[in-house]
Order: sequence, then structure tokens, then C-alpha cells
Amino acid sequence: MSAWRLNRYARAAARGAVFAYPTDTIWGFGCHPLIESSVMRILDIKQRAAGKGLILLASRLEYCAAYIDLDTDAMRPIAEPVTRPTTWLVPASSFCPPWLHGEHPTIAIRITDHPLAQALCDRLEAPLVSTSANRSGRANARNALQVRHQFADQLDFIATGFPAGTGRPSEIKSLLTGEITRSSR
Repeated sequence: MSAWRLNRYARAAARGAVFAYPTDTIWGFGCHPLIESSVMRILDIKQRAAGKGLILLASRLEYCAAYIDLDTDAMRPIAEPVTRPTTWLVPASSFCPPWLHGEHPTIAIRITDHPLAQALCDRLEAPLVSTSANRSGRANARNALQVRHQFADQLDFIATGFPAGTGRPSEIKSLLTGEITRSSR
């Protein structure tokens, strides 16, 4: 994918665009996490309750630091390499908007090595909202064609040119307790 197109996507996200994109796991919907109206659009598209919370996907842990209420040493496991994509539940900071963590005292964070997500995060110097590209309770879209067929008229763009990762949702694990709340097996 050209640098020009990546820059165009990042500028659109910074202005509030809602988009679909392949991630290190599955196809997802994304937006800038601090633009409440964009997050609400995603929840509306998904027909998802706001109280459930969303995942922040980032290329670097420091992009998520303001959203987390832990010191740097405690956050170290989040940035360590993992054998499969892992989303960590960590205490949300007072800065973390409620439209991200929902009714939970934690925020979900995943550090990604997916080249598209990394490029967008690095251009924004921020994490991205990441939630599966589907309506709540329905199967996830598996490719750009399925996303376009189901959601094209509701999205500002569909980022193509990169494959989705594992094809399975990430494992979700509490950083403080180690409890796994969703397995990716």
C-alpha cells in the first residue's frame, strides 16, 4: 500500500472517519478513540450496547499510556511478544472516556504487529478502536468483499491491501489476575 494512501486513511481517521480494516486477528471496524461521535457510529453499525466496551489496538504501548492506570513496570507484559494475539484488560485511567471502557473499570488493549494497523497508529500517534466487523451476535466479515456487501453505505472507507491475521478473535486476559475471559483456541 502506498504511503500516500496510508496518509489519506490516517488523515480521515483523525477527522472522524469510521472504517473497516484487516487486523492481526480478524476484520474490524475502527476509528480514532477520542472522537465520541465516531465510536457511537461504530456501536450503531454493530447494534452493540455501549456498556460492553471496545478494544484499543496500538502499534506501541506508549500510545495507550494515557488510557491506562498502571505504572510502566506493571504494563510490561502487554508489550512482550506473544504466541497469539492477546488483548489485555487493564485498569482504565480517569482520562479514558466511558465510550471506550463501557461499564467496566478496565480498558482492553492489544499491541499489534499488523502492518496496516501499525502504520495507521504511527501516523496518528494514537491507538485505534478495534471491534469485529459484524452486527452483534452475527458472524464476522472475513474479507473486504463481505464488508463492502454488508456495510459499505455505513463506512467512510474500507482499507484494503493487507490480509487479516489469524482469522480468530484475540485471547482476552486480565493483566492483574491472569484470568482468561476469551480464549482464541
